[in-house]
Amino acid sequence: MLELYVFGPYFGLPDGSPFCLKALTLMKMSGLPFEPRKMKFGEAPKGKAPYLKDDSKIIADSHFIQRHLEDQHGVDFSGGYKPADLAKGWAVARMLEEHFYFLSMHIRWLRDHNFYKGPYQFFAGAPAPLRPLIGRLVKRSVAKRNQGQGLGRHTDAQRFELGKGDLDAVEAMLSKNRYILGDKVCGIDATVFGFLWAAEAPFFESEIGDYIRSRPVLMNYITNMAERYFPETKVAA
Repeated sequence: MLELYVFGPYFGLPDGSPFCLKALTLMKMSGLPFEPRKMKFGEAPKGKAPYLKDDSKIIADSHFIQRHLEDQHGVDFSGGYKPADLAKGWAVARMLEEHFYFLSMHIRWLRDHNFYKGPYQFFAGAPAPLRPLIGRLVKRSVAKRNQGQGLGRHTDAQRFELGKGDLDAVEAMLSKNRYILGDKVCGIDATVFGFLWAAEAPFFESEIGDYIRSRPVLMNYITNMAERYFPETKVAA
């Protein structure tokens, strides 16, 4: 039995992390039987979720989980698309994972009103006297990471402009398609869906979430994907 280790349901979503939502969607796309499990930091090879257990082998990172399912279990995530189309999908996925992610992270982790009702809950298992210290240290680490990446150096208005550009690019690709590359779902949709759904979550006060909810094309896509792969979870918007 395959076991996928994730953070678990948070913020009205099947998982609070866009990368875990991506991995959960990939597993459901694969059709392979699997069990979601609560991640253990001491066990995670890269100190984060998701990671997959396949018998005695542990595969960390959503990208390499997908490759493992393809190489070891014969799963075809291509959707039958040509290499040129899949190359476009790769570029979109990298945009979301390496750019858009940091914009969403800033909103969740570095705004106190979102942090203390959201990510701070991840530390609920820590001793109560230590939680405030852990929270401060983690926030400081996230701020340093965003500063080094570069997006932390911008104003909120500038970050929103960049995030809007990412979303408009996705919307342009979806404007004539049911899925990101056409009428057939593929592995790239797991990334696009995971990141859009996580960013849209009304649990957080977010101008990016507000913008997604104002765009029917994006919301129809999120709703269609959620109904297909997570019918037990209603899209809140």
